[in-house]
Amino acid sequence: MEAWLRDGKEPPASQYPLIAKDQLVANGAFAFPKIPNLAIPKRKREAYRLDFSAEPPKLGAPYPTLLPQVNLDGNETSGIGMPEVQVPLASYTGWNLRSKNIGAPEELYSMVGSWIPFPVNQTERENRKDPRMSIEERYKNKRDYLERITAAAQKMVSEGFLLDRDIPKLRDRAAKEWDYVLRSN
Repeated sequence: MEAWLRDGKEPPASQYPLIAKDQLVANGAFAFPKIPNLAIPKRKREAYRLDFSAEPPKLGAPYPTLLPQVNLDGNETSGIGMPEVQVPLASYTGWNLRSKNIGAPEELYSMVGSWIPFPVNQTERENRKDPRMSIEERYKNKRDYLERITAAAQKMVSEGFLLDRDIPKLRDRAAKEWDYVLRSN
């Protein structure tokens, strides 16, 4: 931001999703991978137009509700993709359904996303019938993964979305996530 203000450098181009590029879609076109035993939101929440010129207000048509489209990994195809989304170990969603333990498991849990790790290897992927590629099918090893994370972060620095000093922290976090995913499976 300093460069934008001090030096007159242009900020990065907007990365908001576009309907014309099928980056925002209706619920029926949402292409989240079919992961066994994982429920996805089915009911869309409606926001209605209200006319307050009358008492009580008149209820109008609902506003359109669109979702950001996802790729085969279940990660959004638009927006600013942080390195861990560009070089993923999991599906990262902006939604999470409520636990059966607290009731209403088909309802969204407010303001909480999900992190759904990929299978570690092809055997686990096939046993689980998970359509997403496994970690071993994606990356040669931890070093390869971290090199890709670093490259993605460096590209984001060159585009103006991150600072150089962010890279070591992102790399450290990615290394911990790698260890966590491979240890917990």
